[in-house]
Amino acid sequence: MTCYAIARILPRGVAQTGGTVAFNWEPQGPAKEAQPRTAMIFQDSTSSLNPVHTIGHYLESSLYRHQGLRGNDARLEAMRLLERVGIDQAKSRLRCYPHQFSGGMNQRVMIAHALSVKPALLIADEPTTALDVTTQAQILYLLEELKSETGMALLIVSHDLGVISRLADRAAVMYCGKIVETAPIDVLVERAAHPYAHALIDCMPTVDPKDMEPPTPIPGSVPLLNNLPSGCHFHPRCPRATQECEARFPEVASISADHQAACYHPVHA
Repeated sequence: MTCYAIARILPRGVAQTGGTVAFNWEPQGPAKEAQPRTAMIFQDSTSSLNPVHTIGHYLESSLYRHQGLRGNDARLEAMRLLERVGIDQAKSRLRCYPHQFSGGMNQRVMIAHALSVKPALLIADEPTTALDVTTQAQILYLLEELKSETGMALLIVSHDLGVISRLADRAAVMYCGKIVETAPIDVLVERAAHPYAHALIDCMPTVDPKDMEPPTPIPGSVPLLNNLPSGCHFHPRCPRATQECEARFPEVASISADHQAACYHPVHA
């Protein structure tokens, strides 16, 4: 939902009532329209593509809207985009429908569609969900290549800290809609301060032969947003919680110059 707010595509009945996003040092509040160079790829690529339109129609209509290309120019650029994201036989693929593509190929189409905007910011919402391990690695490699090649910023949402560690320079950990910790990714992985962030890392399986302990699950379950616990929302599941945690939500405090956490009893302080 935070990403939807940034891209100005909140669902009907939901409104942004406060807060700003600074991109290229320019604050963008709720009243300002979305920047045309912001693109987003969604979690379920297959359901995000219109099943009654061909891949060519999907790409060419975007190229017309954002770059003014039409006819043969749009078709050639759509072919170039498909080839850039690793889809072979691009000319014939333009005539295909989403159901004729695999999940990984549809995700590549979504990335090609995002590139048609020539984005300065690409928001990727769980881009490797429901893909097999090999395809996941290919998509991540492609995103790395495109980020390096185009210079675009990449905002990626994922529960997989392995994905985050590979693609991100800085991470923000959210729980129940609130950011509870921000840090450079290497600092977060080595010295997570918030108990929830620390627990997420403990959940990760390891292949280190010196540490073959099974992952530690987080007890309990995430509360409903219409029935949040008082104080710190994580306190019912937190082994470090005290009465202070139940009373009020902690303020964000600095652990170091570039590391902040909202916790009364951080794991690393």
